[in-house]
Amino acid sequence: MTDQQTHETTHLDALHAPAWQRLMEPLARLAAPQAPAQAGQDQPGPDEQQGLFVPAAHRMRFVQAGLRNRSAPVLFYATKVALALALPLAVWIGMGFAAKPLAGLTTAALLLGSALLGLQLPAWWLSMRVARRQRELFEAFPDAIDLMIVCIEAGLGIDAALERTGRDMALRSPALADELDVLSAELRLGVARQKALRHLGMRTGVEEIRAFAVMLAQTERLGTGVADALRVHAQALRVARERRAEEAAAKLPLTMLFPLLFTLFPALMVVLMGPAVITLVRQVGPLVGASH
Repeated sequence: MTDQQTHETTHLDALHAPAWQRLMEPLARLAAPQAPAQAGQDQPGPDEQQGLFVPAAHRMRFVQAGLRNRSAPVLFYATKVALALALPLAVWIGMGFAAKPLAGLTTAALLLGSALLGLQLPAWWLSMRVARRQRELFEAFPDAIDLMIVCIEAGLGIDAALERTGRDMALRSPALADELDVLSAELRLGVARQKALRHLGMRTGVEEIRAFAVMLAQTERLGTGVADALRVHAQALRVARERRAEEAAAKLPLTMLFPLLFTLFPALMVVLMGPAVITLVRQVGPLVGASH
């Protein structure tokens, strides 16, 4: 395809994009990283020349969050700008209904803080979504390896075992089933298994899944038994999963300390000390009044 045809195809794709996406792209460009990459780094591809250019590192965060739609970056950055404008406006309107006007410095601090909060809220949401999805993938991956072992010992090849495991894991972990479906699709398209497994580790961002890809590559290179290697790897993942659960349980008392300190403790003090204070006031109050 020539450069002219590529430009025409890209222009047609931009014209056929959803109307809301075309309206939000100018707003998203205000918050998106638009600085051109240096030599040797990622550059905007043909499909991004007319749209929003997002560096590869930022695009990978959306993939790890399970947001593979090309409109996700536009909506994300447009939401950041919209919240950065809407929250200060809401604070300004709220201060207009206040009984006592605030000082100029306090007003500026509130408006600036609300704008910064609006910029950070989508990033916090994306980070929590990535962490929640990675935790789901990590916890479900040992069970997926067990299914792979059963399929391989039943006579299936590695590619067929991965595809069957992706179908059977749909109820246990939809995120992992989706990732395995993408892996199977790459294998059917002719992508080398090692490269497809490396892509799986990059898409998930889970270190244990990257280790699984390396382990399969080493097993294939050295000619060792795949089922035995998978069994050892699954056991190691279970140990790591138990260790994470123990660490979370050990952090639980410290995590619950401050909520209990600021919610349960004041109520407990009122219940315990309230009757004594009332009795003290009833007995000391007349004495104080008689002395005056």
